[in-house]
Amino acid sequence: MTVELRILLLIALFAVGYVARRIGWLKPPHAGRMLQLVITVGLPALFLADVSRVPLRADLIALPASAIIIIFACGGASLLAGRMLGLQRPEQGAMTICAMSINNGFLFPFAIAVWGQVGFAQMALFDFGNALCQGSLVYAIAAAYGGHGTGFAAIARRVLSFPPLWALLVALLINVTGTHLPEVVTTVLGTVGRWILMLVIIALGVLFDARLLGDRRVLATLALRIVLGLAVGYACVLLFGLTGLTRSVLLLGAAAPIGFSAVVIANRENLHRELAASAASISVLLALVFVPLALWLLPS
Repeated sequence: MTVELRILLLIALFAVGYVARRIGWLKPPHAGRMLQLVITVGLPALFLADVSRVPLRADLIALPASAIIIIFACGGASLLAGRMLGLQRPEQGAMTICAMSINNGFLFPFAIAVWGQVGFAQMALFDFGNALCQGSLVYAIAAAYGGHGTGFAAIARRVLSFPPLWALLVALLINVTGTHLPEVVTTVLGTVGRWILMLVIIALGVLFDARLLGDRRVLATLALRIVLGLAVGYACVLLFGLTGLTRSVLLLGAAAPIGFSAVVIANRENLHRELAASAASISVLLALVFVPLALWLLPS
């Protein structure tokens, strides 16, 4: 199957999820279970199959480091934007966690389709920095704006209960120690993981919500996550002197849509759920347009 057909298949899966929601076959709880399956089984399987085998270079530390820089920059800018817009605390909290939430889960199927095992593994390294921030800083900010105090223990539990993080650490350990998993194991893990990962696109189609399209709060949030994120990502490319596939992975990750984890956190911490849901949904719709274009333009 050509790269173009693979990308069209992913877009078609999003449409399937969207249509299934509209005709009542699938609902948000179903999408939630799909994403949970991806988190608990799909991504860990792929990390163990792919990250454990790809060649690692010292310069790849720039990927998780850049993700952290991007998240801090977008979060800081969101505070200034919120003041300019005169947002209330629940709105400010929702905008901030959306600006800081990088949806690598959406990018993974595209990365595999176009860049293969090596591209996916590098995207996973970028997501390592993102996962650390999502489970700690982003959660703490959401709790603070929602009026709920949070301590080190609560944050630590959130980080340590994230299966892909553990799978990535194990895969990196296997890689750097020169250990080799049996070929049949990596083949099975890779196949299972890739099939389950397709559920991400269907789930995002089910969750798509554009009710606040055109709202200035949503537009500002989209600009922070995608436009500013890309600008900071390009600055990181120059800072670390990245080239080739690593450069492409960083730029694509920097412009990723808003993660639906932000919607879950916004709902849990009593932030502005509609703002978070609409911004996340519209960002995914935009990404369906610019991600295939970016993959065509960016070198591998």
